[in-house]
Amino acid sequence: MIYSKCDDVADERRQFTLHDLAKIPSVIRDFRFFAQPKYRIASARPGSGNAKNSGSVTKIEQLIKGTGPFATLSEEVYDDYWMFYLTRDMAQALSVKRPYANLQEYADYKQKGIECIRAHGKQIAKLAAEEPAGADETAENGE
Repeated sequence: MIYSKCDDVADERRQFTLHDLAKIPSVIRDFRFFAQPKYRIASARPGSGNAKNSGSVTKIEQLIKGTGPFATLSEEVYDDYWMFYLTRDMAQALSVKRPYANLQEYADYKQKGIECIRAHGKQIAKLAAEEPAGADETAENGE
């Protein structure tokens, strides 16, 4: 929902009766209701504070039309970006380098991972073939 603030507001210190209800000016006006999937209006920066929550685009038309950066990139990219995003505080608490802080750094980070896997693809496949079946389940169950 998008709205405008009214300039003509009632004196907040004044008491009103129910009889005065129709005369009390609203504090907001010009309501615009819209609905978009979160990924279509998300930005690549966190919302307010230091929590790990995705922020939104700030241009009204982008909000209404759902044309944020992830709208063209896909919901899959949005999910991947935010699933592994670390705030500065989170990275510091884990004593790790922050992998990315924007879309370009995210693309570079993912490209580096792809290049690493490609460089060692044959070794990875060989090691995977040598692993006993169900080894991951045994390790998780502590058996």
